Amino acid sequence: MAAKIRSRVTRFCELTFYNMFKKNLLIFILGFGLCITWFSIDTGRALAVSDRVATVPILLYHDIPNHSAPSERYSVSAGRFDEQMKLLKDYGYSTITIQELVNHIRRGHVLPARPVVISFDDGYQNIYDNAYPIMERYGFTGTVYIVANRLRSDGFLDRGQLKEMLASGWEVGSHGMTHTELTQNHDLVRTEILQSRLDLNDALGIKVSSFAYPFGSLDWYISSKVLDYGYFSAVGVGNLSQHSAGTIYNMSRREIEGDATMAEFEELLPWSGRFVPPRRKYTPL
Repeated sequence: MAAKIRSRVTRFCELTFYNMFKKNLLIFILGFGLCITWFSIDTGRALAVSDRVATVPILLYHDIPNHSAPSERYSVSAGRFDEQMKLLKDYGYSTITIQELVNHIRRGHVLPARPVVISFDDGYQNIYDNAYPIMERYGFTGTVYIVANRLRSDGFLDRGQLKEMLASGWEVGSHGMTHTELTQNHDLVRTEILQSRLDLNDALGIKVSSFAYPFGSLDWYISSKVLDYGYFSAVGVGNLSQHSAGTIYNMSRREIEGDATMAEFEELLPWSGRFVPPRRKYTPL
């Protein structure tokens, strides 16, 4: 609707200047005033959006097995994950999706007082077996980034499980077609970014709108293609909990490692009383 209105107003402005050359002074004066007002409002709206900053920790998990060794960086045991979710609940956090965060930044949609995004990369089966029921118990939902060619592979989430999670309020994004490091493989960008989105759309009956860069690795070309191929956002890895229009295609996520203590987990959380701000400045692409 907004696009149609913008198109019609723009067309009206074009006709106004055409009438100027026909020396229809009255139409020109009225139309010129309307056009100036329109573009002032539109520019003001764009500036307001670009200035909006949201404080939302985006947590990044991978593997949630029944048990894990502390040395396993990407594995957080189900028991420890439960403790972390309980802590979030006790501190009054409410989960949101990446798309809800984007809608807040771009359009000013209201967020809960203490929002958090809980995201998972790779789409392991134990996200459904362990993380999903634990989060349901606390009233939480999450965002899971799927490697498209693993949908029918053992050990990974299948289409039925993902559809159930979607129906419960979860969000599904793309993590590429084969989890390829794209900065070293620009020739695979179309397949990894676009085709993975199309395959997930077809398999799940949704419109995937967010992309997670494999290995958190990106450059200007890759992030521009994420935009070109129809995504509304993208996430990487970093140490910030603040997001704005300038970071929507490289939003920072705080990786939760397997050996993290509960005290270290609390230090990642704004409003926890133990939050430790990042020491270095994060510069988005």
